[in-house]
Amino acid sequence: MKPLKANEQEDHRRRGGRAVVRLDAAALWRRLALLNRSQSWLARETGISPGYLSMLVNAGRAPSGRIRERMQKALGVDDFNDLFRLEE
Repeated sequence: MKPLKANEQEDHRRRGGRAVVRLDAAALWRRLALLNRSQSWLARETGISPGYLSMLVNAGRAPSGRIRERMQKALGVDDFNDLFRLEE
């Protein structure tokens, strides 16, 4: 088995009972309204399916670091805490 990269180790530890990053749905809706954009638009901009975005919004899934970066860029959000929250 090959060793995990640093970012994979971090993700592995979080899933092992530590902090998990969740999308703050209320913050997302406020930002989309401010930009006059839809959830479908955000899915296209971030390169994910609308169904997967729906799972993120409903806390059924945790977004990867790559998806978080794409979402922040698309929405013009600089601060991680403006869009995401950590769950223990």
